[in-house]
Formats: sequence, structure tokens, C-alpha cells
Amino acid sequence: MNSLSKEKEEEEDYYYQEREPGEIIYKVIVIGDPAVGKTSLIRKFVKKQFEKDYLPTVGVSISKEVIEMEIEGKKLIINLLLWDLAGQPQFYLLHKVYYNGANGVILGFDLTRTHTFSNLKNWHKELVKDGLLDLPMVLVGNKSDLKEERKIGMAHIDHMKESLNITDYIETSAMTGQNVGTLFKTIAKRIYERKL
Repeated sequence: MNSLSKEKEEEEDYYYQEREPGEIIYKVIVIGDPAVGKTSLIRKFVKKQFEKDYLPTVGVSISKEVIEMEIEGKKLIINLLLWDLAGQPQFYLLHKVYYNGANGVILGFDLTRTHTFSNLKNWHKELVKDGLLDLPMVLVGNKSDLKEERKIGMAHIDHMKESLNITDYIETSAMTGQNVGTLFKTIAKRIYERKL
């Protein structure tokens, strides 16, 4: 094993550590185009707040939330380190650094803006290029509360899921909180199952 592979493995092990029996840390990267609601979803999950004003993430913002789950009869305490990556092109070069040690990926788009959906393929290509294709991934369509403005139907979403080979898809609303907890618990569960 070369030193780079060993280093990467050690870093991945750091993020998948049991601190106390049943307590685990997972690093989850949250990616997608600007203004799809990545920061809002994380803020709703961690702080139970929603801000209407859009402030773009600069580089990366890291949040932590502890969740308790029962998976296959085992009670777990999972510390989710949520890495909210800036979606603007000027930050793309930094992504590779931020991806190091990731255990899972949330790939988001805005249900009301078709270009954010089309661009999922480019985000996925970046993950492939950086060797992250084996990580558990959840696809999230945000802003489900804006029903009148919705532009992406389920047939297109199903086709995208199939072409990207992503099983899990969840529709959320950071504003109302719909399925926000489900989103983060789903990625935690998928990571746990992958580690078995």
C-alpha cells in the first residue's frame, strides 16, 4: 500500500470512529449548485431555524449534529459532521481538499430551477473524478413547498437517479422542515450499512 492510500485510509478511519460504545462520527459532504438550499437544510436540521435571505457559502461551512438511531436493533449515537460546500465555480478547486475523509454525500438540487437539476451530472462527474463514487449518496430535491413553481417531475428525477446510480431520493422543504430529519438520518443509515 502506498503512503497516499494509507494516509487516506487513516483519515477515513478518523471520521468513522467510535468515541464511546455505539458513538460514531461521520463526515458528510453536502454539494450542489448555489442557492439550492444546502445551507438552509443544514441550518433547519441543526438549529431548527430557517432564514429567507440568501447568503452564499464561502468555501466551506462545517456543522455538527448528534442523532440517536436504532439500526438493526442496535442503539447508536451518530455525530454527523456536515460539510456544506460552496456551489460557486470559483470554489471548485477547493472541493478535492474538502472531500478528503468523506463517508457520504448529499447531492442537492432546487425543484424550481431546472439548471440546478441538469447540473447534477457535472457534480457527479466531479465525485467520480475524485474517487468518491463508492460512497453512499442521497439525492435531495429541495423547496418542495413551492408547489406552484415546481419544474422537475418525478419521471425526470427517476431517470436521473438511474443514470447516476443513486437509490435514495428525498424531497425536502428547508422552510417547513418537511423530510429534513429523514434526509440526514437516511445518509447516516446508509453510511452505517456500508461500514458493516
